[in-house]
Amino acid sequence: MPDLPVDSVADLAHLIARAEADGHLDPADAAAADRLLSDLRDNWRDLQGEPRAALGRIAALLRARRDALDAPGTPHGGNPRPLADVLGQLGISTLRTGQDRPLLAALAGADSLVVMPTGSGKSLCFQAPAFASGGLTVVVSPLIALIHDQHDRLAAAGFPVAMVTSLQSSRQARSAIETIRRGETRLVLCAPERFAHEAFTNAVCANRVDLLAIDEAHCVSEWGHDFRPDYLHLGRLRALLAPRAIMALTATATPQVSDEIVRRLGLTDPVTVRTGFDRANLSFDVIRLDGTGAVARKWAVLEAGLTAPGGTPAIVYCGTRKATEEVAEGLARRGLRAVGYHAGMADEDRIRSQDAFMSGQADVIAATSAFGMGIDRSDVRGVWHWSIPTSLEAYYQEAGRAGRDGLPARAVLLAMRADLGRLIRFATSDRTAAGGDPRAARDRAWMGYRAITGYVDAAGCRRQVILRHFGDPATGAPTGRCCDACDPLPAAALPQPPATRQRAPVVRESMESDDAAVFERLREWRRERASGNPAYTVCADRALRSIAVHRPADDDALLGIAGIGPAFMERHADSLLALLRDVA
Repeated sequence: MPDLPVDSVADLAHLIARAEADGHLDPADAAAADRLLSDLRDNWRDLQGEPRAALGRIAALLRARRDALDAPGTPHGGNPRPLADVLGQLGISTLRTGQDRPLLAALAGADSLVVMPTGSGKSLCFQAPAFASGGLTVVVSPLIALIHDQHDRLAAAGFPVAMVTSLQSSRQARSAIETIRRGETRLVLCAPERFAHEAFTNAVCANRVDLLAIDEAHCVSEWGHDFRPDYLHLGRLRALLAPRAIMALTATATPQVSDEIVRRLGLTDPVTVRTGFDRANLSFDVIRLDGTGAVARKWAVLEAGLTAPGGTPAIVYCGTRKATEEVAEGLARRGLRAVGYHAGMADEDRIRSQDAFMSGQADVIAATSAFGMGIDRSDVRGVWHWSIPTSLEAYYQEAGRAGRDGLPARAVLLAMRADLGRLIRFATSDRTAAGGDPRAARDRAWMGYRAITGYVDAAGCRRQVILRHFGDPATGAPTGRCCDACDPLPAAALPQPPATRQRAPVVRESMESDDAAVFERLREWRRERASGNPAYTVCADRALRSIAVHRPADDDALLGIAGIGPAFMERHADSLLALLRDVA
C-alpha cells in the first residue's frame, strides 16, 4: 500500500482533532485539510479492493467532521498529537500488515472489526489512536494479567494511561478513577464487569470517549471458544458512553463468530480487517500415541522435543490441573527447568511461576489454558499440547504463542484416545450457571469437539485444515517445515521408551457365566435404546460382549471399547454406565 494515502489520512485526522479541541478550524488548517483531501483523491487510483474502500470511507468521515466543526455543540477534548509522534514514542517505525486501517478508522470515528493472528500487533490499533486523539479511549479486556502488562508498558513509555482492576487496593482504584474523572488520562484499561460500578462509569462518562476497544472480542460470542457472560452486556456501552467509534479485536474468530460480534456489539458498517490466519513460521505436528506403552512414549517424545537444540523456551498445555502438576514435576525430574501454572494455585505461586518463565529462570512452563492470553514472550520456540484441547480455536490461539518473534517454532499436539472422554464430558456437562443459552453452550462444545477431532484425524495438511476452519481461502505458505502430513517427522523424532522384559497383561475376551447374564441385560437395554429401530443402530453385539466382559466404570474406559465412539457416548453413555453400576 502506498505511504501517501495513509500519511494523508493520519494528518487530516490530526487537523480535525486539533480543531475540535479548539472549537474551530482556523484558515491555515482548513487550507491544509483541503490539500490533504486533494492528495487522497489524486492517489486513490493506486489502491485496490478493500484498502481503497476502507480508506475512502475513512476520508469521507473526516470530511464530514471538518464540515460540522462550526455546528453548535461540537464536543471538545484534550490536545491531540500527530500520529507520527505517537508511533515514535511507542518505538514503531513501520506499521505491520492490517494495522493501518483500524488505526485510521479509530481516528476518523468509524467502527472496526479486527481479526488478526496472535502476535500480529492488534494492540497498536487502539493504543496509537488513543494518544493521537483528543478524547478518551476505553479498552475492555477479559484478563487482569493482560491489563497490568499493557498498563505497565505504556506507563513506562511515558503515556497518560490508567487501569482499574480487582487486584488494586481501594486507595489505588479511587486514585485511578479520580485521574480518569479529571481527564488526565487518554487510555483506560478495565475488565467488563467494571461498568457495574457507578463511580467508575461516571468518571468515564465525564470525558468525551473517542474509542471503545473490546479486546478478545470472541468472548462476546456464544459460538466462540472462550465465551464470557460479562461480555454479553458490552453492547449497552454505546448508549452509555456514546463513543465516537467501537473497535472489536480478536485473533480467533470464524465467520460465524465475527457476525455475532458485529451484532452483539452493535457495530455500524464496520471497517473489517482480516489479515489471514496463516502463521508461516510455525510447523504443526499431531503425534498419535495409543496402545501399550503409550504414556511412556508420550513422555519420551516430549522430553526429546524439549531437550533438542532450540527446543526451549516452551509451553506445555495440559487439560487438567492434576495433569499440569504431574507434567511440571515430571519435567523437573528429567532435568529441565520447569514450573507449573493453573488457576487453582495460590496467587503468589502462580505469579512466581509466570515471572520465572517470563524472566528466563524457567525454560518450560506446564499450564492449563489459564496461562497465555496476553503473555508477551516473543521467543517461545515450542507450544506442546499434552492433552487434546476442547476446540480448534483454543488450540490455534495457544499454538500461536510460539514464534511471535517471527523465527521458526513448533506447535505439537500429543493425541491420545483417552483424551476423548474428557472432551465428551465437557461437551455434555451442564454449564447453565456460566450464563447464556445452555443449549447453545452444548452445541458450541460439540462443534468444538468435531473440529478438533477432525484436525487430529485429518489425512492432509494440518495448516490447510486450520485455514479452512477460519474461513481463510489462502493457500498456506510456510517459511520452513509445514506439518507432519506434508513433511513427515523422522523416526529419530519419535523415540520409543526403553525396552522392558515385562509382557503386557493378556486381555480376557471370552465370556464367563456371569458375563453372559450381563450380556443379556445389555441386549435388553439396547432394544429399549433403539426405540423400534434396528439394534445395530445403537451398537454391535461385539461391543456389547466387550462391555459385558470388561465392565467399564467411566467414560474413558467405555471409549476404550472397540466400536464405541463419540456419537454413542453422547446418546447412551450415562444410561449404560448406570446399568453397569446396578449389575456390579
